[in-house]
Parts: sequence; C-alpha cells; structure tokens
Amino acid sequence: MKTDSSNNENTFKRGLFTALYTVLILVLLLVSTAKAWLPAIGRWFVVQTKIANADAIVILAGGGPERLCYGIELFKRGIAPELWYTGDKPLETRSDFMDSEQALNFALRYGVPKEKIRILPSTSTFEDGKVISDLVKEKKIKALILVTSWYHTRRAANVIKHSMADTNIAVYISSSTNLPFTPDNWWRDEEGLVSVVNEIIKTALYWRKYGLAPF
Repeated sequence: MKTDSSNNENTFKRGLFTALYTVLILVLLLVSTAKAWLPAIGRWFVVQTKIANADAIVILAGGGPERLCYGIELFKRGIAPELWYTGDKPLETRSDFMDSEQALNFALRYGVPKEKIRILPSTSTFEDGKVISDLVKEKKIKALILVTSWYHTRRAANVIKHSMADTNIAVYISSSTNLPFTPDNWWRDEEGLVSVVNEIIKTALYWRKYGLAPF
C-alpha cells in the first residue's frame, strides 16, 4: 500500500516532467518560428512618416553617429533651416568632454553654419520631449523633422506626442538606414541585439513610469 508521501512524490515528479516537457516544446516552437517573430519585433519598433519641409531638424542624442550624419544630410538638402541636437547635460552633471560638443564640432566640419545649430540640454528621451516642446512653443514652430535610430522611433514618437499634446505642430519622423543591422536581422549583430533588447526594456519602463503605452 502506497503512503501519502510516495503519492505526493509521484505527483511532484509527474508535474515536474510535464512542466519540463512544456518548456521544451515552447523552446522548440520559438526556435523553429524565430525567422517570423524576431523580424516582427524589429518592424514593430519602426515608426516612420514621409518628411516635408520643416522649421527645424531635431537629432536625438544617443545611438551612433548615423543620426547626426543623416540629420546633416537632410539639412544640406535644404529641408529645414535649423539643426537641433539634444543631449547637452546640465552644468552640474557635465564632464570635461560632452557628446554634444563632439556633435557640434562634427556638424561645423561638414559645413553647417554655427548660427544654424542649437544644442538642447537633456539627459534622456523623456527630457528631450520636454526641452523640444518648450523651444517649439517659444519659437512658434509649425513643423519638425525628428531624427533618431530606427529602433528608437516608437518610443521617441510616443514621448513627442505626449510632450506636444497641446500643440498643432506637424512632426515628421525619419531614421537613417546607415546601420549594420536592420529590423529584419537585428539579432544577428551584437550591436543590434544590445540596442533592441535595451529598447524593449526602456519601452516597458517608460510605460510604467510615465504611462506612455507603446501602441
């Protein structure tokens, strides 16, 4: 006659086997369908609009130099008369050398007049939205072109939409294609994998902290 302890042990073993078997099936299913859902994740992060003439091109700091290069390219095409660059930290948090200073020098070297460049103080995408919104209202801007990396466009668009909810400004969102990874193959590149995973985490944090739903 089996005791209660042996019955409990058998039940535990059956439950453990079922759980492990279920996990194995899920893993195999995920691996076998990876070519479908991994690109879908990448494409989901992309928010792009057609661009038109605007009052300023706003380049969001972060990522790599492709954002700045693309913004300068748009400026030199005459699409907007000003170039804004975010990410200039407040004085109390500054180091001796800032990304914004490097961006300014880079833009000057590539022919953007200094008087056409404006550096905006911010330390995050959420702060980007605030300083951009303040300047838009101050200068009575009617249209902006927002430049960032493709994987960052959804969160950036949500932040700008939130920050400018009380305005009628037209915001065009565009990203450079000059990256070694795309929405369709980001997981195959180390930089792409890190960038997209970080963006997944930050998107979730912005949803929780600021109530910015990503859809």
